[in-house]
Amino acid sequence: MKKRKIILPIAMFLLLIVATIGVTFAAFTFTKEGTVENTLETGTVTLTYTEGKTGIMLNEAYPMSDERGKMLTGENNVFDFTVQANLSRTMSIGYEVTAVKIPITDMTPLLDNEVKLYLERAVDPDTTYSEIFAPSNFIPREEQTEIGSPIGSMILDSGTFTQAGTTIHNYRLRMWVDESTEIPSGEARKYGIKINVYAKQDIFATPEPPKNKNISNIWKYDETTNSSTFCVTGEEVTCKEIEAPETYEPGTIIKYKVNDTEEKYFHVMFDEGDTLTLQQRENTVNQVAWYAAADNTKGPLTILPTLEEATVGWTNVLNQKYTLGTTIFKDNFYTGCMFVNASNSYKCVINTYTMGERIAKARMISVQEAQLLGCTPIAKTCPIWMYNYLEKSTDYGGTVNQGSDWGYWTSSVDTSPSTHLWGMSYRGDMVNNGYTSMTGNGARAVVKINK
Repeated sequence: MKKRKIILPIAMFLLLIVATIGVTFAAFTFTKEGTVENTLETGTVTLTYTEGKTGIMLNEAYPMSDERGKMLTGENNVFDFTVQANLSRTMSIGYEVTAVKIPITDMTPLLDNEVKLYLERAVDPDTTYSEIFAPSNFIPREEQTEIGSPIGSMILDSGTFTQAGTTIHNYRLRMWVDESTEIPSGEARKYGIKINVYAKQDIFATPEPPKNKNISNIWKYDETTNSSTFCVTGEEVTCKEIEAPETYEPGTIIKYKVNDTEEKYFHVMFDEGDTLTLQQRENTVNQVAWYAAADNTKGPLTILPTLEEATVGWTNVLNQKYTLGTTIFKDNFYTGCMFVNASNSYKCVINTYTMGERIAKARMISVQEAQLLGCTPIAKTCPIWMYNYLEKSTDYGGTVNQGSDWGYWTSSVDTSPSTHLWGMSYRGDMVNNGYTSMTGNGARAVVKINK
């Protein structure tokens, strides 16, 4: 049978217009362009909307949180549409529901990171809807999909029709101004998208890589800029927002919702397939001794419980179960290390900390992990993201100074003398001249999440 690609173009046109007169508000306007139906040799796939509905039209929509945006109801706050397949026999029709940006030329456009899109699909009964696309900014595709969604589009849902007869998917779309958006009084902003459905006969849709719904944004360095200013905080012009990749590179910046109310910035340390190990962008706790005594054989009895207490409410982070000194992580023990000057390297042995098994949301980085990420002792070779947001870090290539911590502790001690341990310095090097009882350092949470 001849394969045919069917494209069901725009059936809705959404404009988000924001104007400010003293306060920020928004208005959604809506224009219909009619139902489009494409016929296959063996059936039809149709995208429709309900006649008589006004779509999304908000007259005073203040910037709002995702929690509020997801709860918007009523004829003027949501837009319902349907993708329906009528097949005369069992076959496979892969389809993708995509959003495409509408160019804005008549006023200043809102930025992609100032608008949230959210899509639900009806389940049985049809009056109940379930989230299928978590609140997210628009992130354009860099490649066309096999089914036909073009470069510049964003896939909101995908699937495959296979059953003979009629299959109906009812969708509900919401769109709102992100709560962090700030627009000067008296100015106006506008944002628009259109919804397309692309389908291809005799092909199964390849689902988008699953994305942890608590991951809000992902940035990486845009190599096409050829700039020596790297993407360190997520705010640099060299930062490029991306969709969830199949494999995350070390240093990739993630904005993550650690619980229902808090979002934090992290850098990827390691991608372990189904999970990611992240380190918080800033110090999580500040000015805390590693152990409030001149003895590094006991373990981080002061700083580690402080870090655990500060992160115990991070309910969207996985628990980590480990024992300092014996648990293997990324092919390395948590060990004590000595700097060998002749070889500019570490000589490490297994610790015998008196601390027992730990179960917590966060831990500290080890010297071996830092070494895998590019750090060498005393040589100032650590990636910028590892020592940014520390006191005087901008003097050594960082972009943001923050607080009074000159560094942060690791979980690894110096094997000689027994009062020293390893810590990350604001200069971008791993140093072993810190005493256990010093309070000039903090700790940076190392966490695990699902991808």
